[in-house]
Order: sequence, then C-alpha cells, then structure tokens
Amino acid sequence: MELSFLTDPTTGLPFLTSVYSNVEKNLLKLEQVGFLYFEIAGFRELEEMYGKEKCRELLEQIGQIFQESKGKLYREEDLVCVTRPGGESFILFLFSTPRHKEALSLADLKLVSYRISKKLELKAVSWARTHSVKEKVVIHVGHTFISPDPRITVDRLVYEAQREAALRCRLEEVMAQFVSNISHELRTPLTCIKGYVETLMDGAAADPEMSKKFLGIIYEETERLNRLIRDLLDLSMMESKRTRMNQHLIDLGQLVQDAGDFLKDYAEKKKISLSFHLNENLPDVNGDEDRLEQVLINLMDNAIKYTPPGGNIQISCEQEDGFLKVSVKDTGPGIPEGERERVFERFYRVETDRSTSTGGRGLGLSIAKHIVEAHGGAIWVESALGKGSAFCFTIPVLSAVEI
Repeated sequence: MELSFLTDPTTGLPFLTSVYSNVEKNLLKLEQVGFLYFEIAGFRELEEMYGKEKCRELLEQIGQIFQESKGKLYREEDLVCVTRPGGESFILFLFSTPRHKEALSLADLKLVSYRISKKLELKAVSWARTHSVKEKVVIHVGHTFISPDPRITVDRLVYEAQREAALRCRLEEVMAQFVSNISHELRTPLTCIKGYVETLMDGAAADPEMSKKFLGIIYEETERLNRLIRDLLDLSMMESKRTRMNQHLIDLGQLVQDAGDFLKDYAEKKKISLSFHLNENLPDVNGDEDRLEQVLINLMDNAIKYTPPGGNIQISCEQEDGFLKVSVKDTGPGIPEGERERVFERFYRVETDRSTSTGGRGLGLSIAKHIVEAHGGAIWVESALGKGSAFCFTIPVLSAVEI
C-alpha cells in the first residue's frame, strides 16, 4: 500500500496529501485515530542562517528516525508522513490500539509522542553540535484524536486536528513555564524566611538587636509573598474577565501628575529627574481611577528602576486621534528588538538577573496590559538599545454623545 504514496525525497516519508485515502479507510473502521504532530520550531530561520543544505541534512536524519521507529515506538500498520516537501512538520497517525487495550487514550498518545520527541531532540542536539549551530533546536510536539465525521472531508479533519495539536502543545509549554516561574518566585522568599528562622532558633533570638534585624527581613519577605499572591490573583481575575472596572469621569492628566508626585522621592534618591509634558485642556476619560493609577505607577516605577543615576524620565499626556496617549520615556539600556513583543507576558523579564536584582516579578506589565485593554485602549513599547525605552498607552476620549 505504501508504494503508492508520493514520497518526499529528503525524508523518505510520504506526503500528507497522498495518505488521505489511507486515513479515510481507517476512519471508516475506527471510532478515532490517534494524531501526533511534530514540528521543528524556527526551521525557516535556521535555513536562512545556516543554509538549506545543512538543514536538509537534519530533515534526512529525522526522517530516518521515524522510519527506524516503525515497529518499535509505533506499529507497522501506523503511518507517519511529512506535511510538505522539505517541510519541518511531521504527522504520525496511530491506527492501532496498545496491546491489551480496547482503545487509545490521551495518555497513550502522550507516551508515544514523548518517546519519539526525545529521539528527535537528541538528534537535533547532535546535528547542531556537528554544524556549530548556536541556537537551540526546539521540537514542538502536540497530540489529539481524529474522529470520523461524514459531513467533513478528511483533509479538513486533519487540518483541524493539526490546529488542536499545536494549541495543546502551546498550552502545555505555557503551563510548564508558569509552574517553573511561580516555583522560583515562591522558593526564593521561602528559602530566605526559613534560613533566618533557623538562625533565630539556633540562638540568635537571644540577641535583641540581631533578632529585630532578622524579624524585619522576615517581615519584608512575607510582604513580598503577599504582593506576589495579590498580583497573581489580580491577573487571574482580569484574564477570566471577572474584574469589574469602577469607571467614572477622571482627569487623566492630573492622575499622571499625581502618580509622578508619588514616586518623586524614589526618583530623587536614585538621582533621576522626572519631567512632565501635559497638554492643557485635555478632555476627561471614563475610567477606573485606581486601576489607571496602578498602570501609571508601574510604568514610572519600572522606568526609575532601569534608568541609571543621572538619567531623565519624560512623562507626557496628549490627545491623539480620539484617544489620550500617555508616554513614559526613560534613558535606560533599552530592550532588544526580539524581546519587545514579549515584555507584556506574565513572568517575562528582559535580562533576568538585572530584573531579579531590582525586585521585579514580571507581572506588572501583564496586569497593566489587561487594565488598559479593559478600558478600550492599547499599550506598547518603543525602544532602542543604548537609547532607552518609551512605554505608551492610550485611553479613548468620551465622545459628545457619551457625554
């Protein structure tokens, strides 16, 4: 049967389009077919940097792994294919059930995908080392089921399965990263608290001065934990759309000035000057004063943290195309181009060591983004390495009809 498949010359695997009839035949016999999706992340960028010939060699080696795995990691009757010529995506259809089982489960799919992905990752590491590839070659893996539906063509079923598998892969990556980040954020203050408590128990409590100092540190670390938990709950409520904004008419320009006055002493301690450029006669906006103040303080606080002594921060508020635009521009180190789109992700921090030293938790900008978008606005960053960054957001101005 496989001899009739149109085969990719690079991987030696059949093309997806040529196996649809085989998949359709199995769907007529089975209640569901296992679907495993493997993709080399950023493959086109690797081709541009290291050339198509070297990357073709990686595809050949991956194709060989799939062929050698047949009858070992998956059955002879199962089918693996490549999505397109010279493509970076592979699909494995599981038609058979595990021994002593009546049907496939998600756990079975996950086990097979894990075993294969480990082989692919080892091969990718070996290939990268051989060709002095500095970038880590990441293999994205997803899995789901395809169920027969006479109303939908096989190619459409496969397309939807591919989307679902890719989404499942992304969700698992996000969850794994979230667990890793939150574990780190919780472990640091807890380790500190545990260390000082043990020191006090070992006799330091008998020294009033040392005891007071240690208890002060313990208090600060528990406050740090409280802030983290509060931010996480805040972010969770916003992402689930369960946070209600207490909106009323507010003077955004005055709110900008008040937030700056609140942080004035902090800026002076770091020998950083704050300058305000607030247009006169700005219209009011409909907003939650406390939430918007939270956004302003977060942006200004970040600017002060990452601006070296002697620097300057310019804060402006002006009307622009039916919106009020607020900008907080610093003279800090700037943000690399490839990282600007990610700074609003939860727990994401540019230059982790620097952020950790300033006490950042990587949640403030994510919360700010949700608050601004809940007001119908947008938030973004403009930056250049060595020249500083400007964090900007907009809030819609009330129309005459709304007023």
